[in-house]
Amino acid sequence: MNEFGQTSVRGVYAAGDMARRATVPMPLAAVVTAAASGTVAGAVIDQDLVCADFDLPNPFASAVG
Repeated sequence: MNEFGQTSVRGVYAAGDMARRATVPMPLAAVVTAAASGTVAGAVIDQDLVCADFDLPNPFASAVG
């Protein structure tokens, strides 16, 4: 998973407490952190859908290897 909530599976996104990054030394089990993670993932999902609908280049398409 990357900082945008994208996973290595196309079309699958992760957000919330269980989708924390390995670089964070301890879990941040907080509603605010989970909501922020969901907001970022939701914005990237929206961008993916707009790019797909209008056949535009997607700036987030190569964010996950």
